[in-house]
Amino acid sequence: MKAYELTATVTPDGQIKLPDFRLSPTSSQPSTVKVIILVAESEENRDELDSLDENFSEESFKRSWQQAIAGDTVPMSQTN
Repeated sequence: MKAYELTATVTPDGQIKLPDFRLSPTSSQPSTVKVIILVAESEENRDELDSLDENFSEESFKRSWQQAIAGDTVPMSQTN
């Protein structure tokens, strides 16, 4: 698989406008491509993620993992 990096524009209505770009034909059959869209985070979202990271600890993860393995869980249907 080959990768191409293009810079696209997001229009005011949220549509993605791609630059003029053509791949050379690979066969007579249509092909499928993977598209990955990377969007810069706003400062507000970044601060929120940073605070979540501060509350995460290896010990908390280990404890939660052990509870999951032991079946000590609550179904989502029983949560608020």
